[in-house]
Amino acid sequence: MESNQSQSPDQPDQKQQQPAQKPWSWKRYIITSTIQVTVFLLLYVLSIGPLFWQWYASFNSMSSPFFAAFYTPLLLACDIFPPLSDGVNWYINLWIG
Repeated sequence: MESNQSQSPDQPDQKQQQPAQKPWSWKRYIITSTIQVTVFLLLYVLSIGPLFWQWYASFNSMSSPFFAAFYTPLLLACDIFPPLSDGVNWYINLWIG
């Protein structure tokens, strides 16, 4: 005969342990939001490398205007902030050169 040591969960003797939930806080929200936005922007900027020729064709009206519109904020940021432009141009040259 087997002895069953566990009790069913509907018996009142046994208290079910629930994982402790951490309280919601502004500090945690701000940190996680900052990390998520940073990762998103980093991926956005890094995506221009493999998609440069698509953007180039789109920007010069040789294909769909989607890529031209998608990368317009990056183009404007590069015009406003020249060190960003230098970095992006260097990165694009890694992909096309």
